[in-house]
Amino acid sequence: MTIFFSDRLPCQCLHYSGATEDKDGIYDMMPPMNTYDVMVIGAGSAGRYAARAAAGQGAKVGLVEVGPFGGLCILKGCMPTKAYLRSAELVGLIQRSPEIGVHTEGNIRLDFNHIKKRKDRLIAEMADYAKMGIDSEDNITLLEGPAQFLSPRSIQVGNTEYTCEKFVIATGSKEIIPPFPGLKETGFITSDDALELGKLPASLIVLGGGAEALEFGQFFHRMGVQTTLIQRSAHVLSWEDADVGEALGKIFRKDGIDLKTGTKITHIEKTGSIKKVTFEHEGKPLTVEGNEILLVTGRTGNVENLRLDQAGVEMDNSGIRVNAYLQTSNPNIYAAGDVTGLNLVVNVATHQGDIAGTNVINGPEKKADYRVMPIAVFCDPQFAKVGLSEKEAEAQGIAVQVGKYPFDDLGKAIVTNQTEGFMKILANPKSGEILGAQILGAEASNLIHQAAIAMHYRATLKDYANIAHIHPTLAEIMLYAVEDMLGID
Repeated sequence: MTIFFSDRLPCQCLHYSGATEDKDGIYDMMPPMNTYDVMVIGAGSAGRYAARAAAGQGAKVGLVEVGPFGGLCILKGCMPTKAYLRSAELVGLIQRSPEIGVHTEGNIRLDFNHIKKRKDRLIAEMADYAKMGIDSEDNITLLEGPAQFLSPRSIQVGNTEYTCEKFVIATGSKEIIPPFPGLKETGFITSDDALELGKLPASLIVLGGGAEALEFGQFFHRMGVQTTLIQRSAHVLSWEDADVGEALGKIFRKDGIDLKTGTKITHIEKTGSIKKVTFEHEGKPLTVEGNEILLVTGRTGNVENLRLDQAGVEMDNSGIRVNAYLQTSNPNIYAAGDVTGLNLVVNVATHQGDIAGTNVINGPEKKADYRVMPIAVFCDPQFAKVGLSEKEAEAQGIAVQVGKYPFDDLGKAIVTNQTEGFMKILANPKSGEILGAQILGAEASNLIHQAAIAMHYRATLKDYANIAHIHPTLAEIMLYAVEDMLGID
């Protein structure tokens, strides 16, 4: 007896009703049911990790992607913005070069068309590479099209219905659009739109003071765009300690960005080609003008058209509600990445994806662990953090010893003219265990991993003080901060 299977059919089942044997013993197969062991919705960072984790345990996985393939990090987040910011970083270095005796003649010539083409080429290559990785997985089948739940055990992808007992939702996030009076009528761009601009505006108003606002605001400013940044809270990075946000705000103003903090937007309008934002600032009404408005006021879980109600999956204010195991209100459905609203950075997404893809097969046995999860904002200078901040420690009632060391007292920072910022370390006042660190300064996104490794192994201040450091290096800043906390001269 011979059985033929079409490699175009996603079904992995071996037994079908309706099959009949002809006189030659060859089965005439009825179309199989469209079914998988696990269906992962979304092929971004969290989705790909979840699919691989489930497939690695022998599960047949359907990976759904509406397209284009790649996910937020590759297509619209981490990678394209960092490609842009490298150009902005070099502009900053050139602008500061006379301070160390290196002079350039005339103005810096910027080729924005080349900068964009380079970004587009790199992102296309990265997206293709990510897709090749999925295509090479024997147990993962890529299903292209929009998805919506029909029931807790069925889903429609494009025009095809699939049945599945278990799901992982990893559909990422989308921009929050606040109801500012006149915003919709005036028109604006989001961070997605900003990455596709073919021409720089003469002037730009950035609404927001988080990571996206700082990175895009500084990029456009250094590209020669007159930039105003309007932040509602008292300082940028409002969720971080005040000394971080206030210091970064001073640096941005020194860089030439018109930064307004502690504001309340009252009206937005357009006159001809000029867009105007009116807001209250220090008790007075102010109006700023620009050719374009960039709205970057936060993101929320992207669940549009998924019909989560049909699957029994509940939401909260920031995304899909999950427990410590990444399990949703439906015990057979898990969620991972930005769609959960829990710290929207890619290393969190991949961590969650791996756990969700494991637990969806084995049941809720592995918890997500956010104790040591470094994050960074890639402005210049950079900000990076791992573990607790002073604000978080206070909110949780955790007593901490705090140490702080400035870059302008660090030998390598002085001789390389990178003296802005500081490092701050939090430790248990009794045991000395390192509980958190923040760095505002040069190479912060790299330096923070020293603290992350120390925290991973639950090192104390004394443990860290015993580690030899190369001199002179920027990495010594953590050693000096620790020695100050220990009273070592």
